[in-house]
Order: sequence, then structure tokens, then C-alpha cells
Amino acid sequence: MLVRLGGRQRVLALQRRRFWRELGFAAAMLAADALTVAVVFVVLARLPIPVRLAQLDYVTGLLPSTPPALLRRVTSLVFCLAATRSYSTSGMGSQSGRIGLAIVLGLVLPRWPELWTAEIVARGLLLGGVVVTLFLALVAQRNRMAVALQDPRRLDQERTLLVGVEKQIQTFLAEHVDPSLDPPAVYVLEPEWPGDQQEGWHTLYEEVHRSRSDAIILVGPFTDEALQNVLIAGSAAGCRVFGLRRRPLREMNNPTLIRRGEGPISLLSSPALLGWQLVAKRSLDVTGAVLGLVIGAPVLAVAALAVKITSPGPILFRQRRVGLGGETFEMLKLRTMVRDADARAADVLTANVYGDPRLFKAAGDPRITPIGRFLRRSSLDELPQLWNVLRGEMSLVGPRPPLPREVAQYKTRHYVRFEVAPGITGPWQVSGRNEITSFETVVDLEQRYIAGWTVWRDLALLLRTIPAVLSMRGAL
Repeated sequence: MLVRLGGRQRVLALQRRRFWRELGFAAAMLAADALTVAVVFVVLARLPIPVRLAQLDYVTGLLPSTPPALLRRVTSLVFCLAATRSYSTSGMGSQSGRIGLAIVLGLVLPRWPELWTAEIVARGLLLGGVVVTLFLALVAQRNRMAVALQDPRRLDQERTLLVGVEKQIQTFLAEHVDPSLDPPAVYVLEPEWPGDQQEGWHTLYEEVHRSRSDAIILVGPFTDEALQNVLIAGSAAGCRVFGLRRRPLREMNNPTLIRRGEGPISLLSSPALLGWQLVAKRSLDVTGAVLGLVIGAPVLAVAALAVKITSPGPILFRQRRVGLGGETFEMLKLRTMVRDADARAADVLTANVYGDPRLFKAAGDPRITPIGRFLRRSSLDELPQLWNVLRGEMSLVGPRPPLPREVAQYKTRHYVRFEVAPGITGPWQVSGRNEITSFETVVDLEQRYIAGWTVWRDLALLLRTIPAVLSMRGAL
């Protein structure tokens, strides 16, 4: 199991590096857009525009002449650029339509009612000139920035790992690689790969980490098992996975085509969360954890005192769990069992309510203390996990972190649980907690959550957690 998870732990640094690179790139693009908009308005405001007195108010409203007015106009247009998803994809040249829409929303529509006067022609020409100038300036600036900055979402051969059969990889290198740039990294698959899923997984993650790649291109024929392993590996490692446009891939439902050099390829999978999604989720986690610790401090103090008074032993229970990318961490809980609970674990293995060793919960566990039973049913024992959230080891919402002995019995598809940080609550908890006893159902719930993640879904799950906890439904 340790070998199987070792590679996942090594690529966490790659995920974090990609996250900060994307955040820095987005910040640079946003700042450049704001500066471009400000310069355009300042320059246009200084031009000698011949207007009659009746149009003076229209001109001053269209071209802000004071710093506060300029700030309002810049923030409004930058907000419209973000709202039209002008920062969402890697191709800066493909953003012209969204840039135009943002200008219409932020500049044209607010001035639209003022056009319909006796000076409609003059006002229309003035507005049109500002719109065209602003549009051309933003498009030109985006094109220059795309060249000056290394877009972390772009498919670059220096950050690409070729995975496949040696003969096809050599053909790909000869036909599609730019000799003036550093060549892509190569991982040659043996015919029996991934074998027992230990050595194969281990070496693939080692190569992703060593080459600092953030994209994988599949080259050559693959067995179903090998393809599945590479897709899951790429997603967990924070890599997009592409495939050459061969016949089996053309028959897929909706592959995303991306042209690279002379050869079109298909985007087969991408990481669960990237870019702004990681920023939004982490912001929500930090905010929620801080508020939870501040508001819940009195409750946590009383619960901790009750644990200390009613049974000998430490207040906090620390347990190794498996989290994002298979990295183990020390999860915190208020102690709900007697001090020698681990030594007596074998006594309750047969009382597992799930009937599946990959999930464990014993009904009527004699090791649980009286106050511990209440803390478990009310979920108050999990309040210390807010500290795990602040440390970045857990999230407010996500799959529950399993024990290493449970992970040792996972099959390939179950590794999807490690694509995001584990959560204090999640789709399993709000759907009935211990009433759902099928491990496959749990994985299906978590897989749908990961595939369709949004901030609003996290907020909805947090809100649904409140009545689930208060009712103690499904709790043991």
C-alpha cells in the first residue's frame, strides 16, 4: 500500500506549483487588463473632442475625468471581463468575442438610453470610437501578454510527458516536436503495464514529478486497464491527459479537440479542480474554518472539559488518514473511546455494520465512552478537524479520509477519492451517513461530487449538513 501511494505523495508538490502558477498568471492578466482600460480612458479623455454644450455631460460621463470615476469605470469593465469568462481558457486569441461582450455590458448598455437624443449620430460615433479603441487595445494587450507570460494552461512540450509504446513515441517525436525547444519527457509502457498496479503506479508518478510535467499525451495502443490507470493517475497528479486522434478516440462521445503543431489531439481528462476553482474552494475553507473555530470555541471548550473529566486519557484523538493524492496526515478528533481502544480493536471487527472492510463502524461499540457516544451522534467530536482544514490537510466539504488499512484493499476506480482534499462533511454524510452501507455507493456519490464541483454545491452541502447533524440521522 505504501508503494502504491508513494507516487501520489510525490506529485502533491506539482499540484501546488501549478496552482500558484495559475493564480499568478490570472492576477497578471487581470492587472494588465485594468491598466490597459485605465490608459485608454486617460488618453481619450485628453484628446480634443469637438462637442456642443448639449453633449458635454455625455462626454464627461463616457470618459471619466476624475480618479474616483476612472476607478469605477475600470472595476466595472474588469468585473464584466470576469463575468463573461474572459479569463477561463488558455487561448488568448479566442477571447475576442468575450472581450467584446464585456465591453458591451460594461460600457455600451449603461450609455444606451443617452444615445436617443437629437445628437444620436454624434453620440453614436463617439461611443463607437471608444468601444473600438478599447476593444483593439485589450485584444492587442492579451496577445502580447500571452507571448510574454508562460500560460500555465497552454500545452507546451517542455511541460509534457509522452506515455506509450516506444515505436509510436519515436514517431511522434520525429513528426511533432519542435527541435528548437526542450524535448518532452518520455515514459515508455511495457506490454504488461500496470501489472499489479504497484510498480507501474509508482514509476509513473515518479516520472510526472521528476519531469515537472502538467500534461500527458497518450501515444500508441493501450489496454483498457492501462488507459484507465493513466487517466486516474493524470487527474490525481494535476495533469491534463490528451490522446492522439486515432479511431478509438474519434468514437468517444465528446472529445475536446486541441491543435498542437500539425497534429490534432483529444483532451481525455483533466484534474478535478484547477485554477480559480482551487482558489475559491480554499478561500471558502479558510473562511469557514476560522468562523467555525471562533464561534464554536465555547462549545469545543465544554466538550473537551467533559472528555477530560469523564474518562482518563488525552482530550484529542490523533489518527493517520489518507488524504489528497494519497498523502497521509494526522486527523484530529475529540476522544470518544477509552484510552486502550486501539488494543481492543480486534474485539469489534466482526461487529462492522457495513459488512465491507473498506468501511468500518461497529454498532454498540463497547469502547465508546458515555460522553463519547453523545459527541459522535452530535458530530461535535469532529470540531478539531477545523484545524486540519486551516492546515490545508482537509476541506470543509469532500470525501471522508479513509484509514491506510482500508486503502490497501481499494481497486483502481476507488482512487478517485484522492483527487480532492478530504472533507469534514460531504455527499455521503448528508445522504444518510451510516444508513448508506455500500462502499460502491459511497464512491459513486463522491465521484459525482468531484466531477460536478462548484462553490454553490459546497455551500449547499454545508447547509444540508446542519439538519443532518441536528437530527442525528444515521449516526452511531
